[in-house]
Amino acid sequence: MSRFKPALRAIAQIAAALIAVAVMAAATRLALLPLLQSVLELDEQTLGYVRRVLMLVAFVAGYWGYVRWVEKRSAVELSPAVGLITLTGLGGAALIGLPIAALYLAGTYQIVGLGDFGGMAGVALVILAAAMFEEVVFRGIAFGIVERHFGSWAALFVPTIIFSAAHIFNAHWGGWLSFATGATIGGIWTLTYMLTRNLWAVGLNHALWNFTIFATGLPLTGMQDWRELAPLRSEFTGPDWISGGLAGPEDTVLMLVVSSLAVIVLLVIALRRGLFRPGVNAPATAQDSAEPGTGAG
Repeated sequence: MSRFKPALRAIAQIAAALIAVAVMAAATRLALLPLLQSVLELDEQTLGYVRRVLMLVAFVAGYWGYVRWVEKRSAVELSPAVGLITLTGLGGAALIGLPIAALYLAGTYQIVGLGDFGGMAGVALVILAAAMFEEVVFRGIAFGIVERHFGSWAALFVPTIIFSAAHIFNAHWGGWLSFATGATIGGIWTLTYMLTRNLWAVGLNHALWNFTIFATGLPLTGMQDWRELAPLRSEFTGPDWISGGLAGPEDTVLMLVVSSLAVIVLLVIALRRGLFRPGVNAPATAQDSAEPGTGAG
């Protein structure tokens, strides 16, 4: 039984962190937002913007509170490093933009018109809040806690596989290609977090990745609803393994190739920088290669 104790402790800590985020999100949605609405009497559009911003703040605040009061450390991974955050965020747009542009040039995707720009701000806020929520859960909580217990290698694989498995249930996803692309895309964000140790940076990378897909008018991870709000109207042709079909450009063989190469490059950089750390339950001979002063998880 003793061999399972570290895993049980890690699971308990992950559960506690998730509860902290959920409680803060629930308090914001069920108490703070109604209070603001009753006091300020916001119109529906403004209320929608406020709701999205406050939910983003709630996700981050819940995580910060867990780190500060349960782990009793400073949440250095939430540092506002503007240059790093901006550069990393733009990298996400560029990385997904490359295979999308290639598929446009190949004729698999075609622009058929322009859409209405009026709904872009609202969608952008939803995308940012959702991306930051996923990064708090999969990188901040799951990666951070698994890494501290079992080391960086375990933390690289466990949250990434869970991330991929969770997305298999998205509409129009399923099968080996969806799982493989989900795993490599999750691997990109896990390694990006390892390299930056900044949740805002990987969150913006994730958000601009998703926003780039939305802006083209193509399906975003199987979602169709936002296509009417995109600035471009696009259609796709050809077999699903090339175009992604209703699953979108992330579920293509080209995306699998690009994301796999990106994982390899990021992994090599992380190894050369000595960023892989042993956990407290790692073998006694392991050497902690982390630089002094860097934050964990």
